[in-house]
Amino acid sequence: MMKILNKIIEYVLAILVVVMVAGCFWQIFTRFILNNPSSWTEELLRYALIWLTMLGVPYAYGKEQHIAIEFITSTFTKKGTLKNKIFIEILVLFLSSFVMIAGGIMVSVNAAGQVSPAMGIPMQLYYIGIPICGVLMVIYSVQRLIRFIREWKETKEEGK
Repeated sequence: MMKILNKIIEYVLAILVVVMVAGCFWQIFTRFILNNPSSWTEELLRYALIWLTMLGVPYAYGKEQHIAIEFITSTFTKKGTLKNKIFIEILVLFLSSFVMIAGGIMVSVNAAGQVSPAMGIPMQLYYIGIPICGVLMVIYSVQRLIRFIREWKETKEEGK
């Protein structure tokens, strides 16, 4: 299941990067060659960057390639490190659920009827990336939390 989800996100991220590169080239071409800059490419690039971020964050988190400051946790015992990881996952679940999912849905609903100025795309497509990111963060966080709890139980049994 997680491998399929990772592959889907990888393909979407790759497509977004290609779209952004093509959009940048088009903007440069129209601005400097045609002397008539395209009005919609900046908006497209902005939306693509936001979606790239909203999908890239949970993807990196799920692959454990996110930034982590470990100079304090490196002094913990194995049990202490696992307790810390469990606490962090619970915090991530809480923030993802209430801030990103619930808050993102509220923002998306409030954007109903609004359209982007250059491309005329509904603003809900722009804002819906926040709750999608939250759902993906919850999926990855639950998977990690289950793994950390199992590891913690194993270390607890070894200590007895």
